[in-house]
Amino acid sequence: MTAEGRREQILDVTHAIVDVEGFHAATPNRIARQAGINRSLIYQLFGDPAGLFVALIDREAARAGAQFAEAISGLDAVAGDQTLVVAFDGVLAAVDAHPATWRLFLFPPQGAPPELYARLAASQAVVLQFFVRELLRHDPGLHEPEYTARILHAAGRELLQLHLSDPQTATQERLRTFVRQLGSGLRSGAEVS
Repeated sequence: MTAEGRREQILDVTHAIVDVEGFHAATPNRIARQAGINRSLIYQLFGDPAGLFVALIDREAARAGAQFAEAISGLDAVAGDQTLVVAFDGVLAAVDAHPATWRLFLFPPQGAPPELYARLAASQAVVLQFFVRELLRHDPGLHEPEYTARILHAAGRELLQLHLSDPQTATQERLRTFVRQLGSGLRSGAEVS
């Protein structure tokens, strides 16, 4: 196995442990045992467990960021009042395709290092900017676009958390229908005012 392949294997094993039990359970001995390697390789490739955790967080943040970028790509061709629904559909599909990646950020595991929260704050800022941009593209005179974006972000996060924690109840179709109805209600309310 190449050094890069081994590195990815170690990150995968670490992520699997963290996803189920939290960062505290991802000890070098356990990771090495599950990866079938000598524990010294972890130190050679990552420096120490903290370096391994940061590498994992950075890899998963890049993956989630790329998935979000893909979910919102092409929205310029979508009618302004449908962009948030289409974006939600794309993110929901990404969550289903890569649930462990999204659980890391939607449900930060026990013992998470500060770097996880720093990456989470940075990604939330990107999402909020997206919401503000889309809201203003649809309604340039919108009062308090930043607050509206924060409410939409919180609602979207809650729906994705519901889907990850109870996918049988919070199904894709149920959430999509709800988001479409919510969007229709917001448009109707805007037309009345």
